[in-house]
Amino acid sequence: MITLGDIAATFGLALHGDASLQIEGLCGVTDNLPGRLSFVTSGKHARLAAASSIPAFVVKPGALIAGKACLEHAAPEYAIARIATLFERSSFTHSDLIHPSAVIHPSASLGANVQIGPFVAIGAKAVIGEGSVLHAGVVVMDRAVLGAHCTLYPHAVVREDCVLGERVILQPGASIGGDGFGFVTHKGEHVKIPQLGNVVLEDDVEVGANTTIDRGRFTETRVGRGTKVDNLVMLGHNVKTGEHCLLVSQVGISGSTRLGDRVTLAGQVGVAGHLNIGDDITVLGQSGITKSLRNPGLYAGMPVRPVDSWRRAMAWLYAESGKAAKPDDDEDAAD
Repeated sequence: MITLGDIAATFGLALHGDASLQIEGLCGVTDNLPGRLSFVTSGKHARLAAASSIPAFVVKPGALIAGKACLEHAAPEYAIARIATLFERSSFTHSDLIHPSAVIHPSASLGANVQIGPFVAIGAKAVIGEGSVLHAGVVVMDRAVLGAHCTLYPHAVVREDCVLGERVILQPGASIGGDGFGFVTHKGEHVKIPQLGNVVLEDDVEVGANTTIDRGRFTETRVGRGTKVDNLVMLGHNVKTGEHCLLVSQVGISGSTRLGDRVTLAGQVGVAGHLNIGDDITVLGQSGITKSLRNPGLYAGMPVRPVDSWRRAMAWLYAESGKAAKPDDDEDAAD
């Protein structure tokens, strides 16, 4: 069992309260579970916390909660994310570092302490970096390269010649390096264009479950360092993202579009091909980007526009539609 004092010492947090308090796990304020540690970032949550059965909280400096043990950190949600690593449980356990059912080509190279689960397949001249973990059913095809300490969850696929940096995470069913949607129509038939490029995922990229990132037609599709890609996202061939982008569920980015650094695309944003999206741009959910965006800021709508302009347009639209829907007095009397 982990004590509150253990947590404070591990992460260098100031402790107010009983250091010997045993912590069974973590929870949100509204979960209201005894024996757990939670966090508070606002006055509203502080009031809920004070009335809860939760014995301990991570709070901002000086924002102590009466009657509760508290750990102080300037960013409580960040602190709780780090503390959560103490409570992670094993996801799949087997006795051998390399499961006997795995199929590994003799020319493949495995670094030290690599773990290979059941029914994994690794192709010719593939390279698996030190400390990487490949769970059941993962496929790594010929000449693919994985850096150190990558984690590939069940049924993730890395196609031939693709490159993953260090600490890359692929959630279940992620597909890296599938063929781009490339066809040329000739005499009424759609003829497949071979996709000769690859995909490069830089360090600390995470790719969500059942997300697909297509290989480039001639060169590479690239996802920048620290970018996080949610479930069910589609990146077309030759897309390039900058660093630390956030691509939320069901985003679709057409081929050859480039994203700058720290771009956030909320759920179901669609992006046309061959566009440039600048640094520090956030686009709200279900928006459609049909032209390049250069200036940092918040955007929304279809077609996308600065969010203040979109909000004014929506207010006017609904005001006018409300007027149109109001029944005429004479017609109403006739009924």
